[in-house]
Amino acid sequence: MSCPTWKQYCSFAIRDSGPPAESGDYTTLIIFHGLQFHSATFDKLFPFVAGLKIRLVTVNRPGYPGATPLSELERKKLDKVSEGQLTNKEFGAAVVLDHIKASAKKAYDFLVQYVSGQGIQVSGGIIVIGWSFGSLIVLGLLAYADDFLTNDSDINLRAYLKHVVLYDPPSTLLGYPPPQNFYSPFTDPLLTPGEVPRIFPLWVSGHYAHGDNFVNLRCGYTEALCDPPPTAVKMDPSEAQRCIESSSMRPTGGSDAQVLVLGATLGAFARLKDAALYLEGVREQKPLLNNWDDVQIKYVWCDQSAWEMPWSAICLQDELKENSTNLGRGRLIRRIEMVRLRGANHLYHWEEPEAALKRLLMGNNGGE
Repeated sequence: MSCPTWKQYCSFAIRDSGPPAESGDYTTLIIFHGLQFHSATFDKLFPFVAGLKIRLVTVNRPGYPGATPLSELERKKLDKVSEGQLTNKEFGAAVVLDHIKASAKKAYDFLVQYVSGQGIQVSGGIIVIGWSFGSLIVLGLLAYADDFLTNDSDINLRAYLKHVVLYDPPSTLLGYPPPQNFYSPFTDPLLTPGEVPRIFPLWVSGHYAHGDNFVNLRCGYTEALCDPPPTAVKMDPSEAQRCIESSSMRPTGGSDAQVLVLGATLGAFARLKDAALYLEGVREQKPLLNNWDDVQIKYVWCDQSAWEMPWSAICLQDELKENSTNLGRGRLIRRIEMVRLRGANHLYHWEEPEAALKRLLMGNNGGE
C-alpha cells in the first residue's frame, strides 16, 4: 500500500494504514518516533502491512510536523529550569517529570480516543511502541497510567493493550551513567549549538561493530563503519528533509533536546525508569480497572547502534540480574523480555523495513 496522508488526532499527527482487508480480528501497532527523526522514518513499513494482516499507526509528537505545538505555559516551565530560575535540583526534576507525565497523559487520551473511535477490538488489541527518545512516552505510560482513569465511564485501555515495546532506547533515557571516553554531539565542546542538528543524524544512524561481548564499545564519533554508511547518508536530500525536524534540537522552548538534557542532568530519567519498571505499593489500593502492573515490556535493541543503545541494554540486563539474585530481597519488577537484533543499526526500520516490522510485531521473531 502507499503511505497514508497525515491527519491530526488529539495532540498528535498520525498516519494510519486502516484495517487490513478481510480481517475482522487484527492487531494495531502504534509507534511513537524519536529525537529529530520523526515518524516519516517509518513510512517504509506501510507496504508490508497487508501481508501481515495488521494495522499500523505512526505518530508525530508535539513539536513535529502536523502535531499540536506545546503551549506557552509548557514551554516556559522548562525554560525556567534551563535558565536556572529553579535553583533547587529536586524542584527542577519535579518539573521535568511533570512534563513527562503530561506528555504521557496526552498519549493516553489519544490512545483512548483512537481505540474507541476506530472500533478496535479487545481480541486484536494494540501494541504501543516507543522508538529511541519516543520510549519516553512508553515509560511515562507505565509510570503514570494508573492515575489517568478518571471515572468508571472511561474506556479500560489496559484491556486492549497486548504489551509495550521499548525499541532501541538510549541509556540516557533510562538514567544510566555513560561509559568512559564516550562521545555525544550534545556534550561535544567543538560543536556550536547550530552544528549539533547536523552531526546528530550522522552519528546516531551509523553502524558500529561493538563485537559480540561488548567489552569495548565503539564510543567515538569516528568509530562508525564506513561500509555500510550511516542511514542519514543513504537518504537522498528529499528523504532527509521529509524525515528530519531540526527544530526539535533547540536548547529551549520545550524541545526534545531540552527535555533530554534536563532529564539527564537532574536525575529525572532514573526516577522515571524506576517508576515504570518497579511495582511498588499495595495492589489493592490501585483501581480495579486500568491496573497496568501486568503489562509486559518487550525491550528490542539493535547491536550495531551507536553506543548509547547497546549500553542501555547491557545496563538493564545487569540491573535485572542483580535484582533477581539479591537473595530474595529484590524489588518486584514487571515482566521484561530482551530481544537483540543482530547486525541492526538505530534506523533498522528504514534499512530493513519488512524484517523490522515482523520483529516489532512478534517481539522475539529473529531476535534472542
